[in-house]
Amino acid sequence: MNLRQLKKDLAGSMNKIEYPIDKRSWHPGLIPGPIVLVSTCDEKKKPNIAPKSWVQMVSFEPPILMFSGTKGNTTEVNILQTGCFGVNIVDATIASRVFGCIQWYGLERIKKAGFSLVTASKIEAPLVAECRAHLECRLHRTSEIGSGFVVFGEIVAASIWDRIAAAASDEQYALLEQIVFLENNVYSVLNRTEQVDTNRRDQKQQ
Repeated sequence: MNLRQLKKDLAGSMNKIEYPIDKRSWHPGLIPGPIVLVSTCDEKKKPNIAPKSWVQMVSFEPPILMFSGTKGNTTEVNILQTGCFGVNIVDATIASRVFGCIQWYGLERIKKAGFSLVTASKIEAPLVAECRAHLECRLHRTSEIGSGFVVFGEIVAASIWDRIAAAASDEQYALLEQIVFLENNVYSVLNRTEQVDTNRRDQKQQ
């Protein structure tokens, strides 16, 4: 079925079929997740980076985000030891390196994936220089939910490439070029935006 025919069918009634509840079996993925590199260090300042995609804001005041990982992994152990972590926003230009870096561990991962680390402004954990934006977080709390180990962090500092901040609003997302995880080895690029005319919609509803 071609795309034109599919769009035509969407305009009419849609017949829904049963779908797996296991996210690992979703093709296509139904809940995209922003891909980030979580950067940490242990008590001896040995750095580590790990790709994550189960990331979400949970509070405006204070600004708190969460990500889900695995209890006992290096990232989670480091965060419990030092009480901090960096969230480095991944863009399309480094996507293949991020997906491929999981074949290595620790310092070897950082070196062979070609990443370089820089000092953060308010946390002990480093940041990934090749990323275009960063969030520095202090550990707020953790929670075990099913097989997941959820880490909540308060954002204490944020930084972004100055060219993105200075760009026109309709160009900023294209420059950020953030990617989201869809399924294994499949991602999408967030470089196109649409703005809803809410005033127009409200007028129609009156």
